[in-house]
Amino acid sequence: MRIPVPEAIQRIAASEDRILAWHFFVFFSRFEYALKRCDEYLTVSAQPNWDKFASDHANQFDNLESIALKAAVTYIKENPPRKQLQQAGKLSWSEPQVYDTREPLLLWLLRMVRCIRNNLFHGGKFPLIPISDPSRDRELLLNSMYILESCLSLNRKVECQFYKRIGE
Repeated sequence: MRIPVPEAIQRIAASEDRILAWHFFVFFSRFEYALKRCDEYLTVSAQPNWDKFASDHANQFDNLESIALKAAVTYIKENPPRKQLQQAGKLSWSEPQVYDTREPLLLWLLRMVRCIRNNLFHGGKFPLIPISDPSRDRELLLNSMYILESCLSLNRKVECQFYKRIGE
């Protein structure tokens, strides 16, 4: 049976970044799953409480020493994603949300990771429309995964839920 796939979606599926996008989706989704499986990070509306996780582990995160993580944090700080908006019935983009040192770094970073995920998942940006620098989007995805990977080490319960039954 032939599955009807519009040409625009075929172009995305055939792009060189499809595997990276897939890995990011799976990683992000699994991290969200792990948060929801831990009572302290599950909201009453059955959503993961990213902000509570970030607040609980902000100090630990600041003390991580990984060179890859530091590079990822620097990249996101210097190249924060924009958020898609609707203004006067038309889609547009916000100005990037610059890191404010008065809030925990991890709280801001996880907000940026979710924005990157939303842009990708909802077709807001990557890779549906021509952009001046496609490598920027690849870098946002890669660096988001470094940040999420580092977050796994911050909470044993979340880490266990993340890896529970993967690959079986």
